[in-house]
Amino acid sequence: MVPEYPWEGKCVEAPSAVQFGEWMYMFYAGAYNNNPQLIGVAKSKDGIHWEKMSNKPFLSHGDRDTWNYCESGHPHIFRAPGGKTFLFFQGNDDYGKSWLLSNKRVWWHEGIPSLRK
Repeated sequence: MVPEYPWEGKCVEAPSAVQFGEWMYMFYAGAYNNNPQLIGVAKSKDGIHWEKMSNKPFLSHGDRDTWNYCESGHPHIFRAPGGKTFLFFQGNDDYGKSWLLSNKRVWWHEGIPSLRK
């Protein structure tokens, strides 16, 4: 994949994928660290040809004065025993002088991931 949308800047990197049925879903970072880096999602049936699911980020960085103001990036999608999925990602508010990790539950609605139930 290559950057296509303004939020992806000059870089698409750090993919992490999970499979549900015949589809694989890849969560990826767009833009370089602290540019800010944001997270997108693509899907594929063969793991080679990927289709981005939106022209907007799946997870953006936070507002000013929040822990992830400078980025939400380097995603990892994790499916726990029992089928729940969680998106782990890093962030910071000091342009890369420190790094914090967090996660959010990912909900699935007819093959479309969401951060809302």
